[in-house]
Amino acid sequence: MDHLVTKIHIFLRLAGILLIITTNANLASAQFEHKLFSSNLIIEGKAHYGFLYAQHLELELFNAHFPAFEIVVEQLTYGKRKWERDYNYPIIGISLFHTGFGNNPALGSAYALMPLINFPLIKDKSLTAGFRFAIGIGYITKPFNRITNYKNLAIGSHFNAAVNLMFEARYRINYYLTATTGVSLQHFSNGSLKLPNYGINLFLFNVGFAYRPFKENRNIGNRYFAPTEAYSAIVRRAIEIDIGGLVGYKNMQAVYGKNYWVTHFYGNSFLQVSPKSKFGIGLDFSYDPSQITLLEMNGITVSNKFAIIRPGANVAYQLAMSRLGFIFNLGYYLGGEEKSNGPLYEKISLQYGFSEHLYAAVMIKVHWGRADYIGWGIGYKLNVLFGKKTVR
Repeated sequence: MDHLVTKIHIFLRLAGILLIITTNANLASAQFEHKLFSSNLIIEGKAHYGFLYAQHLELELFNAHFPAFEIVVEQLTYGKRKWERDYNYPIIGISLFHTGFGNNPALGSAYALMPLINFPLIKDKSLTAGFRFAIGIGYITKPFNRITNYKNLAIGSHFNAAVNLMFEARYRINYYLTATTGVSLQHFSNGSLKLPNYGINLFLFNVGFAYRPFKENRNIGNRYFAPTEAYSAIVRRAIEIDIGGLVGYKNMQAVYGKNYWVTHFYGNSFLQVSPKSKFGIGLDFSYDPSQITLLEMNGITVSNKFAIIRPGANVAYQLAMSRLGFIFNLGYYLGGEEKSNGPLYEKISLQYGFSEHLYAAVMIKVHWGRADYIGWGIGYKLNVLFGKKTVR
């Protein structure tokens, strides 16, 4: 009982720090803005209940039902920026998540701090239903240790990527109070930065209440934005070409006795089909030295290190949000000696543009839901214009 009280106390203290930081930042910003553009701040608490999904036989011993708790500081967008209007005024914010995994001694507890965005799919005066996406950093208190915690084959590191996917409904009770409910998938993984890394997947149901302490801004309509993008009346279309490189690190000391650096080069081309969406194709090449060790452990001699280079072709989709781009690739390997992962792969990337042409990127490469590695890098973006109209 004392252990549970201590956990709750730590969680509430972290939540308090998060709330103070966010509130002070919003109050400071409000001093420089007109009252019309106040913060639209919302404070929300959620109680979750669910179970751990054992996607591997080794994780069956963690099967349990347990609660989780979440405090969210959110902000309603109202069209101050064009992308907010394009996405039907989504909610943005940051979440503090905690669960004790049913007091399992091998897993310990988990904490996650995740920036989020909630896209409305159905929206009227009182009821809103939408999809929430959150990604950030997670902390597992008891990762794998070959001596003291050898049963935890799910996670090999304290710090991990934390991802939350949620379908949520929100019912506005009155001006200040909103009831919320939803179902979600909470995922923890280090992207094979340190093995073992089966990952932790939680399926959760939640209920909560959101409180609005300040005045609400009304949505700004199309009158504040031009009906078309700059020069779109002259140039009908543009093909976006992204070229970049990433580097990933795989801590495989616990399994292979070594650590490895992975390099990944890629090119994507996109055609914009709407203000939000771009579709395209891509090519990439990856070099992962850990594949040499894996092949040699299986009795296959690698005489030429370049034989493990894996070229791939893929289809691509980009969800564009101002300077941010969420990239999803589904690909097929065209070569490479190592075959254990199969011919298909998936990539999920986040790109942030620092200028018209340069951007930073982070990518996770996956084989059928199992993370292979996380890469960080930079890239160059080029827009090739075509379809000019005749100007008279």
